[in-house]
Amino acid sequence: MKKFVDPLVPDTFYHVYNRACGFDKIFLEDKNYYFFMDLFGERMLEYVDLFCYCLIPNHFHLLIKTKPCENNDASDLNLSKKFGNLFAAYAQSFNHYYNRKGNLFAQNFRRKAIESDEYLKTVVIYIHRNPIKHGLVHDLAEWKYSSYQEYLNKRRRYCSNTDVLKWFSTAEMYRFCHTLDSDSDIE
Repeated sequence: MKKFVDPLVPDTFYHVYNRACGFDKIFLEDKNYYFFMDLFGERMLEYVDLFCYCLIPNHFHLLIKTKPCENNDASDLNLSKKFGNLFAAYAQSFNHYYNRKGNLFAQNFRRKAIESDEYLKTVVIYIHRNPIKHGLVHDLAEWKYSSYQEYLNKRRRYCSNTDVLKWFSTAEMYRFCHTLDSDSDIE
């Protein structure tokens, strides 16, 4: 039975996330992380804007905003299918490279609409603090597979939008808010 998920509607912020099946990992080496993000850029940036991301060995988080619908024929099915195609392309490449078979990602990626500015900032912090939550690093600056450093270094690789720093007023406030121990589970 197919699990109901909230639709992806135009011009809306979403926290999008998924994980590996079982105890598998979806990222084994540096090149896997970069390949996933490059593939995301190639396949999704026409349809969504990326505001922040964090990739962990067995799961990922993305903060996106769907682009406005210009011709009134965009639907959730199309955006969901685009995400599904992204994940399928990554899994197919991963499986081929590592001589692996079977599903890589859990069925049906998850998404949660973000409906307030305050919650938007909370999601940014939650996504970026994920490596600390999972005991991978003690300092966010140590984790290179997230957008946290992209905003501080002013060198965008995947996130082209500068709004995230504006939401926190200053880079100093952005950094400070990320130091607060607020690792509650917002999913």
